[in-house]
Amino acid sequence: MTGAAGVPAGVPAGYMTGAAGVPAGVPAGYMTGAAGVPVGGGGSGACGSGSCCGEQAGTGAMAYVGVGGGDWVTETTYKYVGGGRGDLSIVAPSKRNYMPCLALLALLVLGVLAICFLMSTPAPSTTVKGPGTPPPQMGECTFWGDPHLITFDGARPSFYGDGEYWIVKNDAVKIQGRFMGTKYTFGLAATQKVAVGGRFIQDHIIVVEPMEEAFGGSILVDNVPVLTQYGTYSIGGAYLTYDGNGQLPDEAASQWAKNIVHMQLPKGITLTVYRWGNYLDLRIQMLPLPGGQDGTCGNFNGMASDDTTQAIFGRIGVRIGQGDMLFKNRAPIMFTAEMAEMLRTDCVADQLSASREHCQKDLPAAASTIQMNSCLYDFCFGMNEHA
Repeated sequence: MTGAAGVPAGVPAGYMTGAAGVPAGVPAGYMTGAAGVPVGGGGSGACGSGSCCGEQAGTGAMAYVGVGGGDWVTETTYKYVGGGRGDLSIVAPSKRNYMPCLALLALLVLGVLAICFLMSTPAPSTTVKGPGTPPPQMGECTFWGDPHLITFDGARPSFYGDGEYWIVKNDAVKIQGRFMGTKYTFGLAATQKVAVGGRFIQDHIIVVEPMEEAFGGSILVDNVPVLTQYGTYSIGGAYLTYDGNGQLPDEAASQWAKNIVHMQLPKGITLTVYRWGNYLDLRIQMLPLPGGQDGTCGNFNGMASDDTTQAIFGRIGVRIGQGDMLFKNRAPIMFTAEMAEMLRTDCVADQLSASREHCQKDLPAAASTIQMNSCLYDFCFGMNEHA
């Protein structure tokens, strides 16, 4: 059935048609309804009551296409536009916008990565650490006078007898002192010489003596005099500076001219030797040595109580053994009448007996009476700072 001018019934006014009453622009094979009206058109065709025509732009219509067989596929919808006579305008299906979804997904991924990173990073420790073992601290051992000294751990033993003593004894570091009496101390020993040797300075031996020739008067390296005047010298990793600068350990000596040897030694050891007419003062600064140490400067274990004269002798012996001497020879031992009288009257019998037992054990079998008395004096009066 057609309307005016051959337009199929049900086709809206202004809808253009082609051959055989098919609207212009409808592809061949497009399934039509009654009187050639395309399915999905307006009016009373296949959609009925205009229900399809009321769909929103971009919604595809399903139509049977092809000859003999085919598939149901999505086809573009045609919509009447314009007033009166108009055109067929193609309204394309709307495309999905995936960008918000992608952005949200990216944020989720970043969030997961951030959480993983935070979980894998160790949190700052809030545990309060106990005291534990503190790092080693620089210590100082000081000698002055006849000889008074303060050990690395702060004890104040004294060594009044003549002879050669360990100051610092370690497998690699060897520092020794010769303590000898003077006429000013009534035979009580003062530090007369100091010697430094061992593997830490490639087994060289450095000896410093007092200024007066009668007591040596030289600075020696491997028994050769060096630094006969102010200057510098180095050997085996040891650096020596000889000058008149430095703070004195005993201000009573400030009335005399300063002649000071500064030794910068391996292992961070600093040894400063103050040269006076017939004796030496000295200051040693160092960290505790690997493998331990001992000597008249103590064992540097943080305990002053075990740095008594008797305890030190009990650990390392009363004098240096012959095979360990850095000095060329031993000095002759003196024991004055004043010292003998003090030993007889002021060292109680029990203490004297115990001291004799220690000295007999540590001294050579051929030790003289004077050597024995010198050892006894240290045992009896070593902790008396002003014997």
